[in-house]
Amino acid sequence: MISSSLPKRQIKLIKALKESKNAREKNHCFVAEGLRSVEEIVKTDYTIEFTVVSEKFANKDCDRVRKLIEKLQNFKLYMISEGIYDTISDTVTPQGIMAVVRMKDYDLMEYADNNFLFVALDRIKDPGNMGTIIRTADAAGVNAVIAGKGCVDAYNPKVIRSTMGSIFHLPVIQTDDLIMTLKELKRRGGRIVTSHLKAKKYYYDVNLKVSTVLVMGKEDEGVSDEIIDISDEMVKIPMPGLAESLNVSIANGIILFEAVKQRMNKIENMPFCL
Repeated sequence: MISSSLPKRQIKLIKALKESKNAREKNHCFVAEGLRSVEEIVKTDYTIEFTVVSEKFANKDCDRVRKLIEKLQNFKLYMISEGIYDTISDTVTPQGIMAVVRMKDYDLMEYADNNFLFVALDRIKDPGNMGTIIRTADAAGVNAVIAGKGCVDAYNPKVIRSTMGSIFHLPVIQTDDLIMTLKELKRRGGRIVTSHLKAKKYYYDVNLKVSTVLVMGKEDEGVSDEIIDISDEMVKIPMPGLAESLNVSIANGIILFEAVKQRMNKIENMPFCL
C-alpha cells in the first residue's frame, strides 16, 4: 500500500542514518539509495523497514520501475513530491528511490570453513575505495570482507552506492580488534597474506589456493606494524613504470583475482572421478 505522506519522524530518521554512524548503530538500520541498490535488496533476505519514492520516479513509463514498485508495495511505501524527496537525498542527481534497511548480524567464524578466502581492511578511509573493494570481493567469490577499526563505515551511504549492490551479496563484518580477528583466523588454518610495497615476493609467487586472508592497508600508510608482525606472507605487485604505488582498490583487485585464477586452476586440475 502506498502512502502519500512521509511522517516527520521518518524524515528525521533518514537524515540521521545518512549523516551519522552512531545513528545507524543505535537504530541498527541504514539507508540504501538508488534503483539498483533497492532492486538488489528486494532479491535478498534483508528486512526493509520502509521505502520512499518520488512521484516522478513512481510515474516513469518503464517496466523495470513498475515491477519494482509492485514488489515494494509488500512493504511500507511512501510516495512524495520531488521537492520533499530532494531534502532527504544526499546525491547530486537523485534517482528518486531509497529504502531504510535493517542491518544483518554476522558471525565471521561461521564463514571460516574449509579453504576460505577473506579480505581484511586496515584503516581504509575513502568510501569509494571501500565500496570498490566490496564489489570486487563479491565478483571474486570472497566469503566475507572484514573492516578493522578506523575504516570508513561500511554502511556509509557513499560506500553503499559505490558497491553497486554488492554489499547485499556477502557479509561485511566490522571489528574493533582486527589483530585479534586475524590471529583467530590463523588458528583456524588461515594464512595472512599482506600487501606491502617493501615485500620481497610478488603476489603470484605465493600459494593462494589454501585458506587465505588478504590484508590491504590504509591508502597513504599501508598496514600497521602489528599486522606485519603476524603476517605469513608479504606480497607486492611489480610496477615497471614510474608510479610509486597503486590505488588500494586496484591493488586489491589484482591480487584477489590471482587467488581466483589459482583456485580455478586447482579445480580444473583435479582428477575426474565417477
